[in-house]
Amino acid sequence: MTEKQCEICGAEISGAPQRVVIDGSALEVCKGCARFGKPEDKWSPVPKKMVPVARAFTEKRPKPRDHFKDLVELVPDFGRRIRVAREGLGLSLEDLGGRIKEKATLLKKIEREDISPEDEIRKKLERVLNIKLLDEASEARGKSGSSGRGLTLGDIASIKRKPEK
Repeated sequence: MTEKQCEICGAEISGAPQRVVIDGSALEVCKGCARFGKPEDKWSPVPKKMVPVARAFTEKRPKPRDHFKDLVELVPDFGRRIRVAREGLGLSLEDLGGRIKEKATLLKKIEREDISPEDEIRKKLERVLNIKLLDEASEARGKSGSSGRGLTLGDIASIKRKPEK
């Protein structure tokens, strides 16, 4: 018969190990370490989390059919529009960054279209540069869907095709 080791102190346990519960974990320990836990009750099941009755049954609300109602997209050439408007006002990237409290490096990435501006930054750019960066045609496309069938992926996606040779 192999000797067991205490799971707390590592000492070899002579005789039968004692099973105690410490912080929800059942451990086999020596008599000296048994005082750190409560004796395990082999017959009681693990307690289940109690859910308040008010939260136990939630009613399912129907999802709105207009999943893409508020969907808006940036214009495809947003970077060029920002650069042209900025240069038209005679502003450098640093000047524009100072006005909208954003870093010039971020604005440079947006102008190169490496990244898309977040809504907060987009709104600042639209206000300061007096331009629109949202695709107004996306709203018309959303309304163009046939009666009641809703939007399809084709209504939303902007597909760019390579020119045929």
